[in-house]
Amino acid sequence: MYARWGSFAVGLGLVLAPLVLGYGAVEPILHHVAVGLLVCIATLAALEWPPARFALALPALWLVWSARSTSDRSAAVVEIASGVLLVVLALFPSARFDRAAAEREHRAGARA
Repeated sequence: MYARWGSFAVGLGLVLAPLVLGYGAVEPILHHVAVGLLVCIATLAALEWPPARFALALPALWLVWSARSTSDRSAAVVEIASGVLLVVLALFPSARFDRAAAEREHRAGARA
């Protein structure tokens, strides 16, 4: 679960990076906002359906690949760091919340 929220934070970081770092060109701004929103949406999907976490590898690989052609050095560093973080976080499984088990524990606690 924490890995999914970490992936969501990476997506938000991509969205906010142009504001914090002040990119000089429009292209990396649009690119980071679009990919950041895609990562956030894919992360929310992975919270509901855990195998979807592997889909986060696609924008991660795209970020690492597109960093080669970015003219802004700070944007390239953000893309590589975000891509590597997303791949690493996608490898961690998420604990799915089991409602039936939670209800059984709640009933057992109420009986005691």
